[in-house]
Amino acid sequence: MKWKLLRRTVFAVFSAYLVMSVAFGVIAFTNDPNVGAVAFNAASSGGDVSEAIESYRSARNLNDPITERWLNWMVGISTGDWGISYTTGEPVLDVIGDRLELTLGYLVPSVIIAAVFGISFGLFAAFRQHTFSDRLVTTVAYLGLGVPNFWLAFILIDAIVNQHNVVGFPYPIAASELYHLGFTLHWGLVPGPELTTTQKYYVLPIATLTTALLAGQLRYARAESLEYIDTEFVKIARAKGAGPIRVARHVLRNAAIPLLSLFFTDMLSVMVLNVFVIESIFSIEGFASLMLSAVSNRDMPLILGCTMLVAFVGIIGNFVQDIAYTLLDPRVGSDAE
Repeated sequence: MKWKLLRRTVFAVFSAYLVMSVAFGVIAFTNDPNVGAVAFNAASSGGDVSEAIESYRSARNLNDPITERWLNWMVGISTGDWGISYTTGEPVLDVIGDRLELTLGYLVPSVIIAAVFGISFGLFAAFRQHTFSDRLVTTVAYLGLGVPNFWLAFILIDAIVNQHNVVGFPYPIAASELYHLGFTLHWGLVPGPELTTTQKYYVLPIATLTTALLAGQLRYARAESLEYIDTEFVKIARAKGAGPIRVARHVLRNAAIPLLSLFFTDMLSVMVLNVFVIESIFSIEGFASLMLSAVSNRDMPLILGCTMLVAFVGIIGNFVQDIAYTLLDPRVGSDAE
């Protein structure tokens, strides 16, 4: 097992540096979109376009040999020097850290709630197969998977606003105005109500995100548990007088590896997809909003920093998953020996 863990660690480190090298290659061997903006600004102000471009390239060491730039890039990423954001003038890591805190504020609770309740209700439904409880849980799971996140977010916003209207909220609004409400929250084009900080940054984003994650965890936990309900070890445990909770623990232990895979898959997919919807609708200035802003402003150091963070999360997630596999089922590690 020790050799397997060592190999996984080496592979994770190698993967990280490979991703860094690929990211450097993409930037080094493609045209810099900021050069066009520099040339346009110089031409508009009557300056020398060639001189402006040369000054831009020199300030960012773009005229240095490719191998020297690659080495500086690798050393900088390894030592925590991810460059300076063009738009904010602050270190990229500081900018990402400030924004990531808001994203983790609703992302982490959503993942935990979905994992705990999804697996619990999935086991419950599996042990009550073909009963009303099983059908109810299954229906809820499919509804959760079928409801778009953005639509659910608007519905939740409308529910909160209408609740405020009951106690005299000064801006009455109906479900037909949800589209305009979305613009209100994100672009401020029309006057309307504002959510409280807790509702905007925690309650509604967690509720929206948890719905989709919970549905996936629930459906998969039920399906995996059903594979072990009628197995020999479950029959033996029941024959020995084991209660439902103890039997469920045995089933869960055997289904843990595929469930763990789903957990990490959901976490990574949320990181790179669903958070964009959540932060756009609720106007949360988090990590996803930062990525969109970096792309809009052609802030290459910030774009690379956000991309590298997503890549590192994926690499670390797969590494932790491999380690968990070995701990949950030592046979996974012994097979490779």
